[in-house]
Amino acid sequence: MTVAVRLLLVGATGAVGRAVLTLALADPRVAQVMAVTCRPLAAATKLTNVVVDFDSLPADAPWWKVDAVVCTLGTTRRAARSNEKFAAVDRDLPLRIARLARAAGALLEGVLASAPASRLIESEGLHEPSSSGNR
Repeated sequence: MTVAVRLLLVGATGAVGRAVLTLALADPRVAQVMAVTCRPLAAATKLTNVVVDFDSLPADAPWWKVDAVVCTLGTTRRAARSNEKFAAVDRDLPLRIARLARAAGALLEGVLASAPASRLIESEGLHEPSSSGNR
């Protein structure tokens, strides 16, 4: 018996996030997609879109209480226009999201983040590798 999961998808307006969203919405194993974005998404069955200011994510929001999290946030140094802003999006924000989701009880098995963020998430024990060892 397959249990349908509630998925938190952060960054669903980017290229990778849109692809993950399409797959998640079509997957019968996914009961609900909570998409946290900076811009509104088109309405869809199984989709709850929460538009936020990523600089002030609420720690007590109900949408942290999910089964799994996929974070597809990312940028380029050119688009960020500074190393500090690049690090904030590619490293600091995914790490904060992992901490908040983990504190709410989410299983972080499929973390999709930049290499620096992924290493930090794993080093803090926020990521649980799958039993098969695949990532």
